[in-house]
Amino acid sequence: MDAEAPRARTHKAYTDADGGRWCEVYIDTYRLPSGGETVRHRVRVGGGRTGVVVLARRGDDILLVRQWRPTVSRWAWELPRGFGETDPVSDALRELVEEAGLVGSAAAVVAYLDVDSGTLESEVAIVEVSVQGDAPLCPSPGGDGEIAAARWWSPHEMAQAIRAGELRDGFTLAALGVSSAARGWAG
Repeated sequence: MDAEAPRARTHKAYTDADGGRWCEVYIDTYRLPSGGETVRHRVRVGGGRTGVVVLARRGDDILLVRQWRPTVSRWAWELPRGFGETDPVSDALRELVEEAGLVGSAAAVVAYLDVDSGTLESEVAIVEVSVQGDAPLCPSPGGDGEIAAARWWSPHEMAQAIRAGELRDGFTLAALGVSSAARGWAG
């Protein structure tokens, strides 16, 4: 069994204007089993609460939303997601309403992700949600304009978009992989 590397020191290098509600950055020193030390950066988002990515299903189709992602300077199709506020299932149902105007049912956590185990402290829950077949899509119904579009994608369309490099969001790809594994890697 590998020995652990305990945190020897920590320094909070950054806290957002809301006192760490959205983002904190730490510089940590860890003691290695060899006796040496290493320094790493650790980012805590959403106050350390579990985030959520929503795998909304309408039959075999999956909902993706399109929004501008400034960190990568491009529009991205991705699964709805957000910061944790209460519990993963409630957060997923809230995000589905906020981002697509949809009410889901039969929601359940199917897995937890360590999105970036080298830097990001917070985990993310993948929550699978069923949506009524005839429910209309209404991107960003609250009027904030964060979501430019929302649409249902068939498994075939998603596979094509992944191969073409059009779907490349890590949350989305990880959630789709977990869902495929749970379904026996079948379409």
